[in-house]
Amino acid sequence: MVLAVLGLAGGLFFWLTDPRLGPEGRRDPQGEGVRHWLYRLRGSSDNPVDAANTAWLGTTVGIVGSAAVLATGIWLLTRKAV
Repeated sequence: MVLAVLGLAGGLFFWLTDPRLGPEGRRDPQGEGVRHWLYRLRGSSDNPVDAANTAWLGTTVGIVGSAAVLATGIWLLTRKAV
């Protein structure tokens, strides 16, 4: 069960922090809000195209790894206990 939850959490993290796939981040003068923290996590790149091109490999590896952990967790949940 833990592996399935960790796989979902990892996939969500990599989706949120990707500049191309995730929700849009923005500067917030007060420093509040989820979109401001997404902006901070991704870095303050002035060019979103460069940020997306830089992050694609890490995002791809992270989502594939999270999917593998999720699949392993689900597979282990379907196994019968001895």
